[in-house]
Amino acid sequence: MKSFTKIEKYIGSLKFAIILISLFTIAMIIGTFFESYYGTDFANRTVYKTVPFMLIQFMMGISILYAAYLRLPPKKRLYGFYTIHAGLILIIGGSVVTYIAGIDGNITLPPLSPKREIKLNEDIFKVTNLDTKEVTTYDLPNTAFEKVLNAKNGDLTLENYLPYSDKTLKWVQPSNKIEKHNSSQYFLSNDNVSEKFILSLHPEAFEFKSNLKLGPLNIHYLPTAIAPCFGKKSESKIILWDSVHKNCFTPEEQKLKIQTTETGKRFLVLKSNQTLYSFFPELSPFPLDKDLNVMKDSPFRIFSKKVFEKDPNLFLFGEKVAYFSEDRWVVEEFDGRTPLPLPWMGFEIILTQHEESKIPAYVPVYNMPIQKNNKLIAGTNKAIKVNALRKKYWIRDDQSITLRVRGEKLKLELEKKSLRLPYEVSLTRFKMDTDPGTNSPASYESFIQLFTKEGPSDHHLFMNNPLKYEGLTFYQASYFDTGQGQYGSVLSVNYDPGRPIKYLGSLLLTLGSFWHFYLRRKKTSKKEINSKAIKVTA
Repeated sequence: MKSFTKIEKYIGSLKFAIILISLFTIAMIIGTFFESYYGTDFANRTVYKTVPFMLIQFMMGISILYAAYLRLPPKKRLYGFYTIHAGLILIIGGSVVTYIAGIDGNITLPPLSPKREIKLNEDIFKVTNLDTKEVTTYDLPNTAFEKVLNAKNGDLTLENYLPYSDKTLKWVQPSNKIEKHNSSQYFLSNDNVSEKFILSLHPEAFEFKSNLKLGPLNIHYLPTAIAPCFGKKSESKIILWDSVHKNCFTPEEQKLKIQTTETGKRFLVLKSNQTLYSFFPELSPFPLDKDLNVMKDSPFRIFSKKVFEKDPNLFLFGEKVAYFSEDRWVVEEFDGRTPLPLPWMGFEIILTQHEESKIPAYVPVYNMPIQKNNKLIAGTNKAIKVNALRKKYWIRDDQSITLRVRGEKLKLELEKKSLRLPYEVSLTRFKMDTDPGTNSPASYESFIQLFTKEGPSDHHLFMNNPLKYEGLTFYQASYFDTGQGQYGSVLSVNYDPGRPIKYLGSLLLTLGSFWHFYLRRKKTSKKEINSKAIKVTA
């Protein structure tokens, strides 16, 4: 019993309070440093929303309670002390209420696009069955570093979670190794500009395209087997492609008759396995059936070279290149790293890598976040590795994937928890002022509209001028470039149900401090003066 009393006295002692305050101060200093250099989210994951930090605050509350308890029954000279500690308890209690029931997130507003979804600061892995519309989610841990999960979600196994990562280009083995598809990396340059790009035909290389536009130049990536047909002399300048047998041919080689419609459109009919395919080469690469319906599942495609002779068009076939120049089609082959000259604007092109057994992929690699001008410049992506029936996929927060598992079509996403507002928020105008002589933003502000049951209302948000509506507070947080000459706005959204409690606690803390220190000191001074007066009289 005596030992328990000693523990009580120690918990309520000034020494223990100083230790806790010191630990709290150190944690706040570290958190402020992390928030400045690594971002608010990293600071929350490493300091503010961790168990040790919560434990320090809990022990501070216990220490305050015991400090007041040890000074009971109430004494008049300690009323200020009691008021101070009551204020501290209310502040901590208000913080607990906010932590449990509060909302902290953001809403992204493109120009003139009403939104309702608030994205909260909690990550989830989301699986949507596109056949049944069933949605399941898995809450991801509040960690700042790479974590091995090994968690099951139906037929899926969640292996690794990266809260911060950057994309690294790697050439990997595809899961489907039956068919070969071209994937190539090129370097295009002239005296003024240069561009490095990757093109792929493999269905699993979904982040890489088969077509690219660089200014006036159109680049097309096609199977290697089509290249010889570009060099064949053909009066029709038409190429047909058989995707099943992986070969190409001209109408002249198959003795196919090319006819013309009343409007001057060329067409031809190809017969294969008792099926008739009607082609209009200048209109579509797909054939039509007898009812004039497009046959996108047809093994045949048609290609008219005439369509691509007017504007700059570059055709790449992995290790070969084709283009139209000086009234003829030219087909050339890359010779190691020797650049091939092109007939436009002094351009030349180099093949830097060509693969038929591997595909390009952006693989996430953990990287500590780095913040500059309130924006992350490193560690910008969150990622999770998923094992679906022994096939592994990386899902990032900026890109979902869709795949079939046991015959079911599943969409896999990594995103934030969301909260749906009962009204819509729309950005009508975004204004940004820059520092003189630079493009650095000096200030930015948003003009938004709320669409509620009472009708639309206009609001103006800028730094230190938030919008408060139905308990939520909207702050101007950041902005983004839409890529169309316009800017969108990002508003942070906050709901703090513990704020009134914290305000009351702050008021009591101020009142108690005044009571305990100023009034007590005034009374002490009067006693000293009276004591001195008695001594002088004596």
